[in-house]
Amino acid sequence: MLTIFQSNSTSRLQKESDIAHNTLLYLAAPTDAQISQVSTKLGIPESFFRDSLDNNERPRIERDDSSLLIILNAPIAINEEKLYDEIPYRTTPIGIIHVKDHLVIVTKEEIPLLNDVFSGKYGPFQTHMKTRVTLLIFEAIAQSYLDFLKRIKVQVGRLQQELKKSHNNRELFGLIHINKSLVYFSTSLRAMRNVFQHLSKGQDIKLYKEDERMLHNALVDIEQAAEVTEMRSLSLAGLMDAYACIIHNNLNSVLKILTTLTIVLVIPTMMASIFSMNVALPYEHEPFMFTVVMALMAALSGGLVYVFYKTKFLRF
Repeated sequence: MLTIFQSNSTSRLQKESDIAHNTLLYLAAPTDAQISQVSTKLGIPESFFRDSLDNNERPRIERDDSSLLIILNAPIAINEEKLYDEIPYRTTPIGIIHVKDHLVIVTKEEIPLLNDVFSGKYGPFQTHMKTRVTLLIFEAIAQSYLDFLKRIKVQVGRLQQELKKSHNNRELFGLIHINKSLVYFSTSLRAMRNVFQHLSKGQDIKLYKEDERMLHNALVDIEQAAEVTEMRSLSLAGLMDAYACIIHNNLNSVLKILTTLTIVLVIPTMMASIFSMNVALPYEHEPFMFTVVMALMAALSGGLVYVFYKTKFLRF
């Protein structure tokens, strides 16, 4: 989908039908025809568009004779309701292409945070202010990572409570999937930090004082998100190891009790087997022998239970 924006007199974006002077072009999941149209019209290499649509593309900067490509990674939610079956979050590339008199934004799918930028949530801008729009996108992405990390914290806390009451692996799979999402976040944040630091030198885009302040704020938020992601990842890894040990210990305790009960039941089983054999036994015709045998079986079993309880074999 190709959407063309241009600022009006009130600094609000309005949609245009054709590419005009100082327009902002937003291509979300564009077709080959739309890519070819914009590439030919603005003189942008088609490889810039293809790279921006590649899910495996990492944040970087690439320059052509007449255009500059900045690729960033933004966090998105896949399906938080299926946390136990698949990863809840991942990152998707955003390509920002600077050309003379135009700014082109390319994404593989429609991303909500870009709509927030276009609506003025992160600050006002004109479509001819390419650097300002780019910095607002930087800040929106940085804030988005922090918001997603807060959601992950809540989900991990909920899974911890469920794990205390459950002996299944379902909750552990949820933690594993969250940890995978954190790996995506960590990889993207490290690469974006390098991109932001490189842009702060002012070699690729011209930065005014206000722009430098905005870029610095975005860089601080990205570094904070990177540190929180690393902390969450380490904490989650330790948490999974701890719960794996707890499950292992619980299993050992159950097996220990079952083994102990088996030993306790072996004695009366052996006695019952002996006295039920079809051979002559002493006092087998005496009525009191049944009571004696039962009492003996109960005494031996009770004695074993007492010994095992005292030695903590019958305790969790």
